[in-house]
Amino acid sequence: MPKTKQQKTDVLEKIKQKIANAKAVVFTDYKGMKMTDLQALRKGIKAKGGSFEVTKITLTERAFDNKKIRDLVGKASLALGYSVEDEVGVPREIKNFGKKNPNIKILGGFYEGNFISATEMEKLADIPSKEELLIKLLGTLKSPMFGLVRNLGDQIPRLVRTLRAASERQV
Repeated sequence: MPKTKQQKTDVLEKIKQKIANAKAVVFTDYKGMKMTDLQALRKGIKAKGGSFEVTKITLTERAFDNKKIRDLVGKASLALGYSVEDEVGVPREIKNFGKKNPNIKILGGFYEGNFISATEMEKLADIPSKEELLIKLLGTLKSPMFGLVRNLGDQIPRLVRTLRAASERQV
């Protein structure tokens, strides 16, 4: 049964709201995927703080207020991945899922107010997450301190042995 104009308007408003709240939006082609695979992908994306939903190209064009989307996605079966918490979480999840299931393809995306190509979106997916970068930074900052403590820890017993040997010579 076709949707009424009001239903389409409601869907359009939901898409616009999700775009406004998202840090990145991934355009994907899900043609040929099984429903169980789509559900598994949705579950993985939800765990990353995002959402994934199938949408119509026309409604997406209206939501973005841009006709370039059709050039970007062609005649694909369009689904959008919304990255709300972390810019790279959802693109990475889709890219990793695509390694196991070749039916899902990244077609491009919307990031920082600009449309980006599929290769740029895949590069974004390769960037470490904020947590990973903070852990690496912490390790980098922590390393010199541990080296200093280790070196100082080695010197104190040497100093004690030297003082003990000097005091034994004097006696």
